[in-house]
Amino acid sequence: MKQQMQTMINLLTKNDFDGLAQYYLSSSEVENIGQLAFLFQQGQKSSSRFDLYQQLITKFIGSKTLPEAIIREFKTSDMLSFFTPALLAEGSFNKVNQFQRNVLHYLLVGNPSFALDVQPPFNYLRSMMLFGSNEPLCNALCQRDTQNLTPVEAYFHYNQNLTGLPNHELSALFALIEIENKQQSVDEANYMQVIQAVQKICHTQVQDINENLQRLFLIASYYKKSVKEVIIDIL
Repeated sequence: MKQQMQTMINLLTKNDFDGLAQYYLSSSEVENIGQLAFLFQQGQKSSSRFDLYQQLITKFIGSKTLPEAIIREFKTSDMLSFFTPALLAEGSFNKVNQFQRNVLHYLLVGNPSFALDVQPPFNYLRSMMLFGSNEPLCNALCQRDTQNLTPVEAYFHYNQNLTGLPNHELSALFALIEIENKQQSVDEANYMQVIQAVQKICHTQVQDINENLQRLFLIASYYKKSVKEVIIDIL
């Protein structure tokens, strides 16, 4: 891996972008993931070369598609922002892994190892859908994983941060739910598994289950139930 990174650095130093593209094409998928991760890290370190690194990964993914194993790494808004042009250009928002999850599933689930004050970038996603090429994103928002969960349902089910969303993020989440609802119906069968999962999170975090918990309000809105009904079902 060290030799691989040194080769990348040498080619970048020479501004040999054709050489970089050929090197990426000739590398294995595991090596490709390391190369994309390297460019992402460099882009975070250097604002002056951010666009260059972003253009390179867009070219790389365009030549060989998004490596399936990297889908599960999309857990931060920084990574989403860096890879967005590549994901939009190649329709890779719709690409799924062996769990039938796309990048939105992982983004909204979040990373349990991060601080619990980190929230998904709902407002960023809504902005992309309003002002960008929104068809791939809208389709990704409706894809279901092997547990039949959409990205929004995966957020309800798995995201460990029970802190209430700020108003602008809350408004954005409702906008995403509305976009999803216009394309497909909510699957009522998922309701019980979602609230059972939230019950476990609450117990683990010693969180009171009452009408003040925003996650319950969101679940109630999504599945067209009252908050009181959700509380009764979850207790």
